[in-house]
Amino acid sequence: MTSFTNAPRPDHHHGADRLEALMEAVQQAPRQVWGKRGMVLLLGSALVAAALAVSYEIMDSAAESHLLMVWMVLWMSLFAALAFFAGSLGAAARRLRSSLDGWSRGLAEARADQRLWAIARQDGRVMADLQSALSRSDASDAAKAPGRQTRTR
Repeated sequence: MTSFTNAPRPDHHHGADRLEALMEAVQQAPRQVWGKRGMVLLLGSALVAAALAVSYEIMDSAAESHLLMVWMVLWMSLFAALAFFAGSLGAAARRLRSSLDGWSRGLAEARADQRLWAIARQDGRVMADLQSALSRSDASDAAKAPGRQTRTR
């Protein structure tokens, strides 16, 4: 008697999926650097990285007796670089915070609209209120249209 076993084999590799996601993120990175501010931030971080690499090389070649002094110089140079770029880093953080606030506000509004629409589909009174508000809004927009005269009493 012959028996066969079928071992399930995945049709894709999770490591390859992660690599594809990484490559997509790398391709999207240049599009995320906007204007002069993004370039200044990018160049500033490159300068900080270069300064840290140079100070590490100096520290690596120093004798054991001067190791503490070299560590102190390394950290002082790091804090000086952070202080130097504090303005642009703060501006980048503020832009990020405002964009995240807008994104979360948009999500909250979309969820609220979905809940209201679900309630309106169940309750005819809410649907009538929504239709009334939409018709008032349309009438108000039509009255504000240029070239249209409205009569006042």
